[in-house]
Amino acid sequence: MCAAAKANQLSTGSETRRYFEPRMRLVETIDCNGGIGPAIGILEAHRVGTAHRAISILAWNTSRTKMLVTRRAASKATWPGFWSNAVCSHPLPREPYVAAARRRLFEELRIRGTVTPAFRMLYGPVRCPVSGAFEHELDHVFYARLDENEPIRPNRAEISALRWVDQEQIAALQMSGKITPWFAMILERVRWAKLA
Repeated sequence: MCAAAKANQLSTGSETRRYFEPRMRLVETIDCNGGIGPAIGILEAHRVGTAHRAISILAWNTSRTKMLVTRRAASKATWPGFWSNAVCSHPLPREPYVAAARRRLFEELRIRGTVTPAFRMLYGPVRCPVSGAFEHELDHVFYARLDENEPIRPNRAEISALRWVDQEQIAALQMSGKITPWFAMILERVRWAKLA
């Protein structure tokens, strides 16, 4: 049995019902092959480590020599205060990944822009050292190109700080141990522009 299937068995009926309140945001679960399963409350998914759909956006400057990193708000359920890629979120039930990426780029950074599919990766379950919540996601990663001078108005419920960093600064962030585990995995797969 794969980890996704095992994690899906951890929830009990009474605990799950509590998270299906009308105002509770839902995420779609995934099976071992990435097939979409039933929706579950996002807090429940993170509480028990149920594998579910996610999106990440890596925002490059126009020359692809810097990327935008964001510090997760202190109120986030997983990895609060850690640095991560520009946008980390989840598609709504039945929402295409690319539509979710465009929507969240605007909701988190107030930028309307183009996103390009880059790759997907399955990670987790991995437990947050701060909250004890789990991340276990099939993450569809997108690239966006932004002008460094473009005004960014981050949603403070999601992001407490942001900055443009180069490859050397990213390496220092990685050494600090204050980046999210999915961002560390994304960084293993990205290619920077070669400097002249």
